[in-house]
Amino acid sequence: MFDERKALHMTLQGLLEQRAALRRQYVDQDKQLGLDIKELLARIRELDEREGARQNADVEASAAEEMPTEVLEHLRSRKTHTRHDYAGVAEQVEAILREASAPLTLMDLCSELKKRHGVEFASPYIGIQKALKHLPQVKVDKDGRKLIFSLNR
Repeated sequence: MFDERKALHMTLQGLLEQRAALRRQYVDQDKQLGLDIKELLARIRELDEREGARQNADVEASAAEEMPTEVLEHLRSRKTHTRHDYAGVAEQVEAILREASAPLTLMDLCSELKKRHGVEFASPYIGIQKALKHLPQVKVDKDGRKLIFSLNR
């Protein structure tokens, strides 16, 4: 029996397939553009090495003017990779959780780590998970999509 619900479901399926195809196309185009940019930068470096660095400043200045601000913000926001002493970070996390009057969310815990000890992770979730390997007494709960950390007492 073919009714309106089945027709809507088929339309939905078609739209979802179309969306997936567009995403794949976007990813492919983005990868290609990335490769093209990489090739151009390599060629510019090659020419700079031949001619010297006198024109380099002009090229970079003009390229920065032409780059959209959202691209520049993305490039600036990327954090550099730093190595952490996760056993030491685990001790700091334990001290923070002991002092806390209530369980802390991942973001609260990371902001306290940054404020007190200057520890900042490129990926807070991964950094905290690595530190928690040294702390079996820490209890991790979920409140919706948020992780909540507390000490087992």
